Amino acid sequence: MPKKVDHEQRRSHIVEALLRIVGERGLEAVSLREVAAEAGVSMGAVQHYFASKDEMLQYAMRHWLSFTVHQRFTRAVQTRLAGADVSDPAVVLHAVAAAYLPHDEESRANAKVALAFIGRAADEPAIAEALRPAHIGLLDVVGRILTGAAPGVGEPPTGKPAPDSVRRFLALIDGLRLHVLAGAVAYEDGLALVDRYLSETLAGKP
Repeated sequence: MPKKVDHEQRRSHIVEALLRIVGERGLEAVSLREVAAEAGVSMGAVQHYFASKDEMLQYAMRHWLSFTVHQRFTRAVQTRLAGADVSDPAVVLHAVAAAYLPHDEESRANAKVALAFIGRAADEPAIAEALRPAHIGLLDVVGRILTGAAPGVGEPPTGKPAPDSVRRFLALIDGLRLHVLAGAVAYEDGLALVDRYLSETLAGKP
């Protein structure tokens, strides 16, 4: 009896290889040949599942948003919150920032992938549109925490507009992620800035 092939698993294996390339060498290093070599499969196997580099990139981005951004990031935050007082918004948002800023090989690679896709989104509306739900979801999670509604990590978005304090927090950690990645700001110094911002914001200061 012929072995049953899990095509979705094959696609995921290929795009995980693509994401490793982006995290290590950047988006410009991606080609069908390079992805095939990284995945340990033939060029024909890659072309069987993806007709073009663009199609492969779009699938990779959706995979990255679903598994890396949502599942892995959520798990990283929840791990940091184990045993913590999750009723304190400052504690939860510190954990969000601590997981978000580059601090090890995996988070640095993830930050590089994020910047690569964001850069491509500036020129490709389809990618920008695909990234929008992740941005809205993160705004909503942070909004829930800041308003004390719930810890919110991993919960579905409510669709309510984000207050300025939420946008400022995300702008802060987005900017810090870039500077930490480039080595301009140390990870610990970045977290100290986040804690100072949270102290002022949650105390009702401007």
